[in-house]
Amino acid sequence: MINGTKLVKLRDHLDKFLAVYVVIAIVIGLLAGLRAGSWVPAHKAFLSMLELVAIIIMIFPMMVMLNFNGLAKGFKSWKMLIIVLLMNFGWGPLFAIILGDIFLTNPLLRLGVFLAWLVPCSSMSIGYVGLMRGNIEAATAMVAITFILAIPIIPILADWYGSAYHVSVPMMLLITTIIEIIIIPMIVGLITHSALLKKLGQAKFKQYSPIFPSVTMIGMFLIVFVIFFSNARLMEAYISSVIDIFYIAIIFGTISLLFMTFFLKALKFDFWDAMAATFPSIGKNEATAIAIAALAFSPLVVIAPSVFPVFQIIFLVTYIKLRPKIAHLYGIKTKDVTFKEYMEESETAQNGGE
Repeated sequence: MINGTKLVKLRDHLDKFLAVYVVIAIVIGLLAGLRAGSWVPAHKAFLSMLELVAIIIMIFPMMVMLNFNGLAKGFKSWKMLIIVLLMNFGWGPLFAIILGDIFLTNPLLRLGVFLAWLVPCSSMSIGYVGLMRGNIEAATAMVAITFILAIPIIPILADWYGSAYHVSVPMMLLITTIIEIIIIPMIVGLITHSALLKKLGQAKFKQYSPIFPSVTMIGMFLIVFVIFFSNARLMEAYISSVIDIFYIAIIFGTISLLFMTFFLKALKFDFWDAMAATFPSIGKNEATAIAIAALAFSPLVVIAPSVFPVFQIIFLVTYIKLRPKIAHLYGIKTKDVTFKEYMEESETAQNGGE
């Protein structure tokens, strides 16, 4: 019998220390890859297979936990939906272009930044909304709608970027990759989700569900390790660019959170809906970006999506720590904010992976 409490503790632990484990995976991968010498080029086929296995481990559990219930309610919150879509597919890519041009000279590294901020919002954003005591129901709808719309938007904007910046974007390979790592896993994930609910029932499924985001995060650590291990010599040559990517992440996270906080307040969003819009707007699904970059592009494109989770988790957790102060900014005078009554039923939605 699986202990649900232990699964929750494992999920929360991995989420809390996600940045630490990603850094460990990067460092160990680099050091091991640099010491491996001729072993790496002699075992490229094995490493490619291991990379694919890690991607499946990372992507599939995330798809099982995607929650498409309540999509209609998301369209009713039209103002929030427009903001979330513009932030995901407008604000993020625009900043990627601006900051990439300022800090990076290599076009493939810039493409990696663009791809990292073009992917849809992370389903883990729902968990952060829950920790912020925001409107989980609305956040769930935002994540689901954004993820569906990302399927056609990613290749369209990636193709535009390639044309505008004279970077080779293999469109057929990109579309094939999206089918392989988003559409097919999403369909199989929905079938699996439905089958598990039918077999286990709502209560038991809720008990087991924390295992899915845990497996996704473990898959992310594995894929980051494999990428940096397989391409350690290349990464070493671009170490200064990796530092520049750190600066890009800091600037983007700071400006985006400040902008969303004051912009939504100016639009007279209440605290609960503002949080439901903020986290799906900024919390990017870097697991998907890593998978797309690894399968459809060169190793240089993978660098940005691989290191951004370190900063994303730091910024979002710091924002959560500021919850009482942000609630006061939105006019809540109590010591801390509480859930609204319509959010009681949504804890299952919080269990989605990165």
